[in-house]
Formats: sequence, C-alpha cells, structure tokens
Amino acid sequence: MPFKFWKKEEAKPAPAPPKKPEGKAAQKAPEKAPAKEAEKAPPAKRAPLDVATEVHRGLVEAGLAMEATRDVFKKRLAEKFGSIEEFEKTMKQDPQATLTGFVVTWLGFTVPGKFDLAELLYSANQRLSSFGIQVSASDEVSVDDGQGLREATFTLGDSQTILQFQTPREVFNEINAMIRDRGVRFIELETWSDDYAFMLVKSPNWEFLARAELVVVKAEETATGGECPECGSRIGDRWATCIACNTAIAT
Repeated sequence: MPFKFWKKEEAKPAPAPPKKPEGKAAQKAPEKAPAKEAEKAPPAKRAPLDVATEVHRGLVEAGLAMEATRDVFKKRLAEKFGSIEEFEKTMKQDPQATLTGFVVTWLGFTVPGKFDLAELLYSANQRLSSFGIQVSASDEVSVDDGQGLREATFTLGDSQTILQFQTPREVFNEINAMIRDRGVRFIELETWSDDYAFMLVKSPNWEFLARAELVVVKAEETATGGECPECGSRIGDRWATCIACNTAIAT
C-alpha cells in the first residue's frame, strides 16, 4: 500500500490560448474548435485525522502494531506533537524520520552507544516478560578498555552463552539467537544518531518494511540500498550506519 499522501501536488501550467488566424485565412470562418476535456479537479486535501488513520493501518500491515491500538496511537500522536494537525505537518517534511522516531518512543526504547548492560537487559526483559521470557547476564568483565570490548555470560533457562561485545546491536543479536524458537524478535530502528533503538515484534512484514515508506528498520531483510563502502555488506537506503561494521554511511 503506497503512502504518498505527504507529497506535494505539482501545479500544472494552464493550456495556451489558440492562435488567431492570419492573412487571408483570417477572412474565413474559423473552424469549430474541438470541445475541451473537462479539467480534472484537484484531489481533495486529506484531513489530518484520516492521515493518522492511514499511517496506523500501515503500521499494522508492517507487523509493528495491532489494529486494536488505533485510538491509543492517535492519542499518543497528539501528546507527542501537540495535535494530530501538527503531526500531519511534520510528517510531510520527513515521513520516515518522523514516524520512526515516534515508534521508538511509543513501542520501543533507546540504548546509548556507551551503555550499561544491566539497564539494557532491564529494558529488554520488560518486553520479554509478556511472553514468559527473561534473559540474564553475569560475570561481566572488560576485555579491552580502549576498544570498549566487554565479555559476559548470558543465560536463558538452561541455555548459556559467553559473548564478547562492543555495541548494543551485538547484545541484541545474541538475545535474538537465544529466543529464536520463542516466536518473537528484537528489531533495530534507525535513530540517525549515536544512540540505538529497538522494539520487540512477533510477525514483521519484511517486504513492507524493506520499502521504508514509513519506518526505517535496520536488518538484513531490509538491506536493499547498496553496499557498505567499508565492509561490502548490504545496507538500506536510509541507514546512518552499517549493521555489520558500524561504519557511518553518507545519506
């Protein structure tokens, strides 16, 4: 489903008037001009509330929200932007960044680049608890202070794994590996900053999300915009960094 309602309509030039006959031809009775086609009326302006409804429908189709959250969605929009009208105006300027940022505050959470592991797991386990899942970490040690490389033992039930990590993304990649049979997954949302953002989902529509018309999701499934200049991994059109090597990407 296309979401082009924020695009501005380009004004079409008015048709030029017919030229007057010259010379002898002017003495002849002018030929009857063909009837003009009825000019198309400009499309009716979308009401901001209708725009919000369509955006929510897109989130449902993307697998990021449930249909029953439509009224909550509109309420949160009004709280964040001041009104539905202000949201609609902001959406026209930069739809992907506007809605991605909103989804982070509504359904997701942010993690700073220099993160505390306990706080990261607290945010993750708040979401996982709804599915009866809890991931813990112990024996955290610094492996390389200069590189920010750490190591910890992660536990889920009877399963344990030792992971060395530098970024929140690496931690969530491991958590996703541990919960892969539980029917849920953490996905990363673009922040266009040094922070990271994640949300827990059940059934993302990757084909829809790969088009990045509404929300920019950073995953292998949405990497359709070329290759990273540093490592050659596939990247997305709107990504600020590569998910393989974390290299900044010019957008």
